[in-house]
Amino acid sequence: MVPGPPQTEPTYTLARRAIAAGDAAEGVRRIRQLLDEAAEGRELFPVFIERARRFLLDRGVPAAVVSDEERRVLSLLGATAGGSLDMPRQWAVVQELATRAEQACRAGDGRAASDLVEELRSAWMAVHDRFCDITCALFSLAAGQLGEPVVGAMWDDAIGDLYPSRDAYDTARRPWAESVAVLLADAAASLRGHLSGPRRTGEVSLQEEADRWVFRFDPCGSGGRTLRADANADGAARVGEPFGFRVTAGRHDWAWQTEGVCLYCVHCCQLQERASIARLGYPVRVVEPPVWGTAQPRDYCTWSVYKDPQLVPDEAYRRVGADKPEAEP
Repeated sequence: MVPGPPQTEPTYTLARRAIAAGDAAEGVRRIRQLLDEAAEGRELFPVFIERARRFLLDRGVPAAVVSDEERRVLSLLGATAGGSLDMPRQWAVVQELATRAEQACRAGDGRAASDLVEELRSAWMAVHDRFCDITCALFSLAAGQLGEPVVGAMWDDAIGDLYPSRDAYDTARRPWAESVAVLLADAAASLRGHLSGPRRTGEVSLQEEADRWVFRFDPCGSGGRTLRADANADGAARVGEPFGFRVTAGRHDWAWQTEGVCLYCVHCCQLQERASIARLGYPVRVVEPPVWGTAQPRDYCTWSVYKDPQLVPDEAYRRVGADKPEAEP
């Protein structure tokens, strides 16, 4: 049986609701879920940063230029203490808050448990956003030093080992209806873990349409956040001054042939669409990214999962440099 729609309510809300109701077991379960949902960012951001550094150095960007850019961004973030980019060290702080929140739950101290859940959210947001900002800074540096067209290849280098994961959604392996359920559930969990929404609690919306399911992130907590002042604790968008992160100035297959796309958002085009089309013949998710600095800006993002791959429109293929395959008779 195919599962129903995934959880879209923020896990932080569910945790605090359980705590307020005096349900210690549910409160603990939700606190642990928060850590599970953060795993994607915890595991991938350090990889992105390390591979981005290597890419820059391998192509002749001086090591001092790379390290100076990281120091500049960390200084803007007020994160100049040693270990600011040591994920195990930073994650230990988040885990310690989770442990204390669980203990307060079991002790029946609802007020302390609820406060600690909020501390946990704030601590993870600070770590998450710092690592995301450094990733964005390195890709912006590449565009400035090596030219914007290099960004697509840079993301291939950073996430190419994830491309075979698209094969799990091959209709020859399992019914597409089962894949749809997985794609929806994974997307919801991922975007909760990235703390989507203007309040940064993991807010997402999901709407069923005749041909597809549509997620809306307003904004997502990673790339979309960089374009929005209201989604950052310091009230500063990462495009424009003082951060100066770049968006696409030209049109590229790896960025939906769209100007104004955050260079971090490019990885969704590569993974969700271009790699999927290359391996399967269709995109697993179709993305409408946020756009900044154009005549028609868009400050939110949508992901569509079609109920049948053949329903994906021709335009979704064209804008990433592909042709829609002929429908099988």
